[in-house]
Amino acid sequence: MFGMTADEFLDHLSGRDLMRQVKDLERQISGLRARQVCLLREIRRRNLWSAGYTVPGLASELDISAGTARALVDTAHRMPELPDEITALEDGSWSFDRATAVARLIAVGADDQTVAAASETDIAGVDRMRANVRRITCRDEDRAHQDRTVRSWPSLDESVGFIHAQLGGYEWTVVNRALDDRADRFPNDGSTREQRRADALVAIAQDSLDGTRPEGATGPIVTVTIDGTRAADTNGEAGVWLMGGPRIGPDTLDRILCEGSVELLLATSHGRPLAIGPTTRVVPPKVRRFVLARDGGCTIDGCTSRYRLEVHHIIPRSQGGTNDVENLTTLCWWHHHVAVHRQGAQIDPGSPPGRRQLVHTATRAPP
Repeated sequence: MFGMTADEFLDHLSGRDLMRQVKDLERQISGLRARQVCLLREIRRRNLWSAGYTVPGLASELDISAGTARALVDTAHRMPELPDEITALEDGSWSFDRATAVARLIAVGADDQTVAAASETDIAGVDRMRANVRRITCRDEDRAHQDRTVRSWPSLDESVGFIHAQLGGYEWTVVNRALDDRADRFPNDGSTREQRRADALVAIAQDSLDGTRPEGATGPIVTVTIDGTRAADTNGEAGVWLMGGPRIGPDTLDRILCEGSVELLLATSHGRPLAIGPTTRVVPPKVRRFVLARDGGCTIDGCTSRYRLEVHHIIPRSQGGTNDVENLTTLCWWHHHVAVHRQGAQIDPGSPPGRRQLVHTATRAPP
């Protein structure tokens, strides 16, 4: 409308009109992608691919992701003999994602009937068709084994870490079943499946580091580096990090001071070591064994889990808690690692020793 700004014009459009414009733009994008595909087909016809028109080269030339470049190349290579499909892409009847999915279906050897059926299903369905049609040769399996990898890296601010794995089909199944089996041992607190599997991965790793039966687990030795001045000024929210690992905050520090063995390294703000403290077991072994025997299992009211029973400080060490047996109680791994140290719950000191109650502070409401 004349005299209106772009925002004012959008305000006058209904939700249906807005979505119609989004779909119109998607059809235009598909048409432009179809033109790109035709041009890339001509490049291929002239045998110019060897001159640098590779997926990495195309991604660099167009400033697009490798995934988008691969989709363009796949579609150009696999659909030159299908004018109807190219026409559908040009007039916007097909999205570029659908055209790419069909091109990849053709690439694995799908017959004409299967390709025709692909137009009657959603894109996820086309991908499932491709999985069913594709043959897995011994060479494919060998390549999957050779390409196996697990990568881990911290975020740019080193506040969290990431893990990415690529495994063969059987190995992937083994890992998934192990994660699901371990996750099923934890109480159902409303966490998502992905969150429970993340907890399971940590639990399995801790079992390996401990080298003991889960019931006797006591946690690994951890080196904590502390910039004394920065940590004091921020109440532990800055200036604390794990040796060879990411930075941590006060909650994680509390957890480390409650579990396993800890070695403290005092450092300058530039990470230069100044002094190192002795490696100490936070809770002495004799005291730990006494508390585990006294309680006979997880003391949270209603919990019957005996998985990785651990000793926990009722009043945290950072708040003046001690290793006296009266300040210690037994928790299963899930209540200790997840409910307390990750979800911020605290044990009500006034609750009965055999029926401990969890409470949340005002600033740490349950998720």
